[in-house]
Amino acid sequence: MRKIKNISIILFMALGIVACTKDFLELQPLTDRVEDNFYKTEKDAFEAVVSIYDVLQWQTGGGYHPWDLVCNILSDDAFAGGSGPGDRPGLVRMGKLSNFVTDEEPLGIWKDRFSGIYRANLFLSKVDGVDFKTEGLKTRLTAEARFLRGYFYFELVQFYGNVPLILKPLAPSEYQQSAADPADVYNQIASDLYYAYQNLPATITAAEKGRASKWAAGALLARVYLFHKGYGKGVLNITTDLKADDKTFTETDIETIIDDIVANSGHDLVANYADLWGVANENNNESIFEIQHTQKADWGDWGWRNGTEGNWAVVMTGFRGVEDPIYESGWSFQPASQSLADEFEPGDSRYSVSILDAAAESLVYKPENCYQHTGYAFKKFYPRKADRPATNDALNWPYNRPVIRFADVLLMGAELYLDNNLGKAQDYYSRVRKRAFGDAHVAPTLTNDLAGLDLIYHERRVEFAGEGLRYWDLLRRGLTYAETMINAAAGASPLDETFSSATKGLLPIPQTEITLSGNKLKQNDGY
Repeated sequence: MRKIKNISIILFMALGIVACTKDFLELQPLTDRVEDNFYKTEKDAFEAVVSIYDVLQWQTGGGYHPWDLVCNILSDDAFAGGSGPGDRPGLVRMGKLSNFVTDEEPLGIWKDRFSGIYRANLFLSKVDGVDFKTEGLKTRLTAEARFLRGYFYFELVQFYGNVPLILKPLAPSEYQQSAADPADVYNQIASDLYYAYQNLPATITAAEKGRASKWAAGALLARVYLFHKGYGKGVLNITTDLKADDKTFTETDIETIIDDIVANSGHDLVANYADLWGVANENNNESIFEIQHTQKADWGDWGWRNGTEGNWAVVMTGFRGVEDPIYESGWSFQPASQSLADEFEPGDSRYSVSILDAAAESLVYKPENCYQHTGYAFKKFYPRKADRPATNDALNWPYNRPVIRFADVLLMGAELYLDNNLGKAQDYYSRVRKRAFGDAHVAPTLTNDLAGLDLIYHERRVEFAGEGLRYWDLLRRGLTYAETMINAAAGASPLDETFSSATKGLLPIPQTEITLSGNKLKQNDGY
């Protein structure tokens, strides 16, 4: 019998759910819990779903690859950084879309997400055998597993374009899988997220923080729709509309979901942009879904880095050799670009919150030890002395990662309504602007053309600086647009990161996965 991988070592802290820890520790010995005697009770089912959530925290399945850091490096918002070109060379190559097919980071991203998909598929294959006594619990847990499967598959299809579509645990004879048609992968993502939107609860209690709500599923579905519409159709040449089983999504359907979130979710903009960040402000009312990180230091270590509970992007972001009463040192990865710093308008309150400007703050550190140095870092997740973990400090920084904020919903709504309801588009756009510039601010007037779209894209870039959304926004407008913007942010060596259109903006399929597939998987173009 196969032991259940990491399901019995449930990371309650990942969800902030700790009330039943004592009872859990008094159960039968963990070594006796195997697949044949698991998936029997409601508690078993809950623990299995928590194990799927746990994969959201994984960032080091090969190399170091926090999602937001990788996405920032791919975009025009940041360079790779580190101490030199030999410090995580896979990340340095990623900045130029020139990864080797044997690099650790593309493999780690692939492995971590397929681990999450495996756990979701295993749960979904077993859920009918669980003895549920609580009304609605089976439906909720099923919806959470499908939300997470859709989440992991969306990241995979964004990074790689061509991935296997696996919806059940595989027998050894089935391990060699070909890539599915990307259209089918997107449709499965939409099916999972739409099911979750229809079946997840609207309210998540404080004791359940970190669990997905219907609003998280709806917002992520809107993000998938826009990426499918822009990149999927425009670059991958998908010819069909996004579907969820027998439902084909129209733009009106997604606008209705956006309006539902705006009107009925209870989420709203936090009044002060600065109050979105820091440990004390996590899981705030603007946060629709965020990944939970804690200082729980006794789970993982350097031998099991994915077992840690912290946010690796934090230590990776800090400058090297810092001597300051507020800020800590780090590894100097993802230095923010001058292009991003210049994007902020005078009077935008988001600049000093989003960008740590070393010169402006008279920061004492060692720039000579910082590769691709710009003097700028992402401040939202910059390591601060007050939050430094007591043990395993590099591994356990407790800053949560926001996945979807209410501001994103508003700006997605503004983009969707740009061509059919300028009044509503202007309202959604202006709400975000006024938070940044003050209630008296008069936002630029949107028009239903490229100029209007440019205004929304500018707003998205500065609103979500450092949060990993920029690269995917660039790809949504096509390879030529992405190449123009990313190349414009480059400079003289070593800041000469440029875009390779030959890759279609994708990472390479890891060579080990191609080999394991019996060469059924084919390498992406450009590698």
